[in-house]
Amino acid sequence: MDKRSRVLGTFLGVTLATVLLPGISTILDSPPWEVILAGAVFLIVNQLIYSYPNNIRTAPPVLLLLLAVIGIAQDTLVWLLVSWLGSDMEYGLHVDGFLTALLGGVIVRVTVLVLLALGPQPETG
Repeated sequence: MDKRSRVLGTFLGVTLATVLLPGISTILDSPPWEVILAGAVFLIVNQLIYSYPNNIRTAPPVLLLLLAVIGIAQDTLVWLLVSWLGSDMEYGLHVDGFLTALLGGVIVRVTVLVLLALGPQPETG
């Protein structure tokens, strides 16, 4: 269930950031597919670099803060990667600058962490 929450949170966060931030725009006129492509890039990178606590409800606050900061930096770089890939392929999303990418990273990471906190927790034993 943890993986489903991360996948859903990632796609929901990318969609929210695309809708809420004026600095993130689609390159062509097919927004659903461009957002799905950006979400796929986020999922691939987030699977390669796992920066989530095992159990978010019992994790120490310092660990949560550290992983959140690392995750926001990671997601900011992924937004810049998505923008670079989009401009190179002439398809996808365009991010106006670093501040927009940073805000997008915050939205994606907070969305994923909230869904992880609300979902069922892995059993320890």
